[in-house]
Amino acid sequence: MKNNQVHYKMYKAKKNIVYAGLMTTATLAGLTLANVNNNEVHADVVAQPAITATTNTSAASNVSSDVVSQAQEKVNAASDAVTAASSAVVATSVANSTAQENVAAAKSAATSTAQSNANSTSAVASSAFNDYSAAKSTASAATNVSTNIANAYNEFKDGKTDNALNAAQSAVSQAQKLYGNNSSQEQTAENVINAINEYNQNPTVSNKGKAVNALNAYEKYANDQIVSAQKALDEANANQANLQKQLDAAVSAQKTAKTALDNAKLAVNIDALKKAYQDASATAEKAATALNTANEALANAQKALDEARNAQTDAATKLGTTNPDMTALQKAANDAQTKVNETGNSLEEANADLKDAQDNYDVAANRQTTASEAYTKAEAALNNAKAAEQKAKDAYDAAAQDNINEPNEWNDAAEQQAKTDWDKASAALTKAQQAFDEANTALNGAQAEVNAAGETLEHAQARQKAAQDAHDAAVNAQTAAANKLAAAKAYQSATANVNKASEDFGNAQAAQQKAQAAFDEAMNAQTDAAKKLGTTNPDMAALQKAYDDASTAANQAGAKLEDAKAALAKQNQKVADAQKAYDDATTKVNNATKALEDAKAATKKAQDTFNQNNEFATDAAAAYNELNADHAENALNTAQGLLNKVQKVYGYNAPQTDAAEALVSALKDYYLNPTTPADKTATLDKIQAAQNVFNDLVKNANEAKDAAEAKYQDAQKNADAAKAILDRVNNGDFSDFPAVKDAEEAQKLAQTNYDNALANLKNAQANLDMANANLEAAKKAASEKPADKPSTGDDNTNKGEDNTNKGDDNANKGEDNTNKGDDNANKGEDNTNKGDNNAAKNDNAGVVNDTKKSEATTAVTADKKAAATTNLTRAEYKTANKQNNAKAETLPQTGNESGVAAVALGAAAAMFGLGLAGKKREY
Repeated sequence: MKNNQVHYKMYKAKKNIVYAGLMTTATLAGLTLANVNNNEVHADVVAQPAITATTNTSAASNVSSDVVSQAQEKVNAASDAVTAASSAVVATSVANSTAQENVAAAKSAATSTAQSNANSTSAVASSAFNDYSAAKSTASAATNVSTNIANAYNEFKDGKTDNALNAAQSAVSQAQKLYGNNSSQEQTAENVINAINEYNQNPTVSNKGKAVNALNAYEKYANDQIVSAQKALDEANANQANLQKQLDAAVSAQKTAKTALDNAKLAVNIDALKKAYQDASATAEKAATALNTANEALANAQKALDEARNAQTDAATKLGTTNPDMTALQKAANDAQTKVNETGNSLEEANADLKDAQDNYDVAANRQTTASEAYTKAEAALNNAKAAEQKAKDAYDAAAQDNINEPNEWNDAAEQQAKTDWDKASAALTKAQQAFDEANTALNGAQAEVNAAGETLEHAQARQKAAQDAHDAAVNAQTAAANKLAAAKAYQSATANVNKASEDFGNAQAAQQKAQAAFDEAMNAQTDAAKKLGTTNPDMAALQKAYDDASTAANQAGAKLEDAKAALAKQNQKVADAQKAYDDATTKVNNATKALEDAKAATKKAQDTFNQNNEFATDAAAAYNELNADHAENALNTAQGLLNKVQKVYGYNAPQTDAAEALVSALKDYYLNPTTPADKTATLDKIQAAQNVFNDLVKNANEAKDAAEAKYQDAQKNADAAKAILDRVNNGDFSDFPAVKDAEEAQKLAQTNYDNALANLKNAQANLDMANANLEAAKKAASEKPADKPSTGDDNTNKGEDNTNKGDDNANKGEDNTNKGDDNANKGEDNTNKGDNNAAKNDNAGVVNDTKKSEATTAVTADKKAAATTNLTRAEYKTANKQNNAKAETLPQTGNESGVAAVALGAAAAMFGLGLAGKKREY
């Protein structure tokens, strides 16, 4: 903000504000007290004589005096309340002014603080930005030096020494600018140039030695492969010979075991094998018969199921679904039939309407034809009349011209005759025109009737067509619904058939599977028996003879039965042992055979490997010889052929392939580049050392830059925050300064107290005005003498309680219940002013000084007093009311004119005080 900015500070005018507030308050209080009796009021008026029974004048006078005294007491109390309220207004005005000064002072202090903070933080941020800019510049320059040295390193590594020297020279120049001449940093950059120049003195070396070394290495590798392959071949041959011996021994053991097994089997009782085979054959035959029967039943069930499913599929295709809702389909069929009936009735009605429309159209068309003929005749008559009128006119024009040319009585008579003829022709033309117009009107009317009838006919035709279409659609829908219902019923029947056929098929399938299992079991048993017997067609006679011989031998050897059983058991065990021995021998033969085959394959593979390695070594030796003869291209081609062979044998990722590829690569490098640059490692190390120095410098510079940037960011944030606070203050937002908020809250409270004091003063003044009005009314009522009226019997005149002014004064409460409904003037209690005084209860909303309302209320009070002191007839009461109202309107008003000057003076003083309080002082 500028130093000469204009500040508006209300607190510097504090004395004037206080004086103005006090003066304004005192003036308002004086005006209030001066205006006590300046309200437009009317005194209570009793229009009719106060007719009382058994009431004397002295008592009435005492009552009036008491009323006036009470009213005066209320006026005095209200005046005291006004004085107290005025004092409260003065005190709260002073407090409010002080609170306003505090608010202004707090805002001024907040503005100054915000401006000071904004200025100081802005300066700090500016300084931090300058530091950051300098650090950033240093870091950028150091980065450029480091980048140029890195470029020199890469260019030198790629063999571009001139570019490397240029980059190094740029680094030296930048280091001189940044760090100064003869600085350690500048000397470090010059070391890069010196290292590159030193390398340029011996830049290349011959590559033939590398190729020779590669050939020697591969030759050694190939020889090692040959030795390894020879060793593997020898081991494979030895292993194969050993495995061959093991196989021969296993085959011999297998033959021995087979012989023992056969001998053991021949010793088993062959009768049991025969019987088992016969039983198995019989069982198999029965199972085959049962299986055939089951298969036939299954085929029949399958056929029935397929037929049922086909029928079900056809029904579902017609129906369009496999899950029909029969209830919905039946309802749809019924609804469709109902729709057919409804549309049929509509179609009959539409046909009848169409016939009526057609008849009406025919009648209108006949009328139109008749009118058209009449129009044609009238048109012809009109044309004839026009021609006749034109002819008569021409004759008249000719006769008139003749009379003009040669005036005489004959020509004049001829002219008059021609005029008469013309008039007749004109009249005939008018009549013909009228007839033509009538015919045209009739034709238009007939045409309109035809058009209307035609439109009606078209509508009837459209309705008939729509009804016909609706009926056809309903018939089609009814047919479709009926067909769908029939299809659904057919589908249900087909589904039931499918379910039954499926059940039958399932049963038949289970039976067939059971029979098949029995048949398979029987066939397996028969096969086992045949295997045990050794034939499927045994010589039953020989077997029977053997059985008989065995039976005879058994009978003869009955005494040795137990021994025979034991021998049989032993023999069976021998069979089992022999079988196991045979199986073991067979396994050994198989294993030995496989081992021998694997050994043969390994031997062949070892021999192939040996041969290949010999071939590879031969190719490598040839390449070596070509290279020694300085035939680099031949050596490379030979090595490439070697590589191709190795890749075919071992693939692309084998160690042998890698060795051959290294040889080819070395020969290719020598062929393409007989010489290569000298070793750059030492030079690169020197450049890298310089690079490391500047990398450290760049790192330190970047750290300094980052620190300066962070410091600048923090300072800028503080400056922005201070600027934001200042902007808010300049825009009237002091939310950052709690003291301002506290002062404003205190001022709001003081303002509220001041407003409440003014409201209380207004209410007190209203009560005082009301008390004065009531006092004046009481005085008026006391000044009038009520007339006596003789007693008329029992005195029931004032039976109820007179509550005209019971409780506080509530004369202007709002509701007028004086003569509501029937005449109940003295029916019970008079509640005109019963209750508390609520004249200004609702936030001064009541119209306390409304002279018209006061006037009406006062008149009402007078009426009620009159009603409370006498018993009147309805007619007398109405008359008294009219007289009372008339007098109230004619009463003079007092004190209204005397307050005009005081009001004007008070307004001027208030305007002066408010203007002075609102003035802004400029410093």
